[in-house]
Amino acid sequence: MSRTSDLILRNGIALTGEELKAEPFGSLVVRAGVITELTADQVSADGTPEVELNGAVVLPGLIDCHVHFDLAAHAAPYLHWERTPFVRSMTCFHNGLLALRAGITSVRDLGSADRMTLHYAAEVNSGELPGPRVVAAGRPITMTGGHCADYGRIADGPDEVRLAVREQLAAGAGVVKLMATGGISTPGNPGVPQLGIPELAAGIEEAHKAGVLVAAHAHAPQGITNAIAAGVDTIEHAAFADDDNHKQMIDAGVTLVPTVTALNPIAAGIGIPAATVAKSLKAREVYRASTAKAIAAGVRIAAGTDAGTALNPIGGLLDELTMYAERGMTATEALRAATVTAGTLVRRADEDAPIGILVVGARADLVIAEQDPRQDLEILRRPAGVVTGGRLVDLGWVERTLTEIEPVLAEARA
Repeated sequence: MSRTSDLILRNGIALTGEELKAEPFGSLVVRAGVITELTADQVSADGTPEVELNGAVVLPGLIDCHVHFDLAAHAAPYLHWERTPFVRSMTCFHNGLLALRAGITSVRDLGSADRMTLHYAAEVNSGELPGPRVVAAGRPITMTGGHCADYGRIADGPDEVRLAVREQLAAGAGVVKLMATGGISTPGNPGVPQLGIPELAAGIEEAHKAGVLVAAHAHAPQGITNAIAAGVDTIEHAAFADDDNHKQMIDAGVTLVPTVTALNPIAAGIGIPAATVAKSLKAREVYRASTAKAIAAGVRIAAGTDAGTALNPIGGLLDELTMYAERGMTATEALRAATVTAGTLVRRADEDAPIGILVVGARADLVIAEQDPRQDLEILRRPAGVVTGGRLVDLGWVERTLTEIEPVLAEARA
């Protein structure tokens, strides 16, 4: 990756603003990681690195709003949290390169067993490691016996939830994750409410005092209702959401992050725990239908994949966008879910520059495509170029490094 955050892109077409409107340009100028000019003119370089685009399309960098960067997409993924810190840290590094290769320039990491992803986020966000910008939650907060209780921060009662949130914030969390229902990938019933309204509200109040958004894992109607009533910012998954839930999200201005593709790889006989397979296969079509209903109802949707879970590797965001398009979004709307809308969820309170949008003054996280992805999302399967914070990513180096470290990681994980 280039060490400079100054850059000039020449002679391309920018997808600008909230509507991703095509705007031909002569110069797209980046200074100190921020877009400072977008003009038809040929601005003098004065030694600034330049890239000739020859009519290629530039759009905001893609954002995956729900990942687990220190999981390795194993058939039994949570066992990876029991690996050594070295293997887990290498997994974060590997996943960061997978994300860059896919044009993902920001992620929201929604849960680790400890502070691993918080440490990784600090290294990447400071420019010490190559990778996408990371907003991490630290440990997810759950009740005794709740979803992810084996690895999350157990908290029972409002005071304990408040303390748990303070712990994550003190450790550097830029988002907070609360469990409002059971899960599909862990033991128990995903439809059962877990943390209640007083507990959720206490955690949300504490996060909001610090200017930090809160995500609620919530699959079923009562848990979703509870989380919205408590003041949550995003609902994650919502596999079994009903029409009332969708209306509640709209009325409260809550964003849905569906992660609908997370269940696509699940099948029997490939090492995934039998209970997870049974729940996943039972839920899959309902989940897809619920996401389609949310799209039709006009719920605000930000793209996320739950990457890191069973056989669901980092980098599959385009498949998630394709699922949205197959269920009622236009290609442009799907792209907005992974850029403009997603950008509102990964901007920290202490940051001035907008994220996920291509306008003067925004952070220069960009993807370069040979053709217009609004006409065909598949064009983004392998981007022609990626820029993070004004730094041009050496995609050749990324590919070579992935080739070299993947066999080593596979052996270390064996």
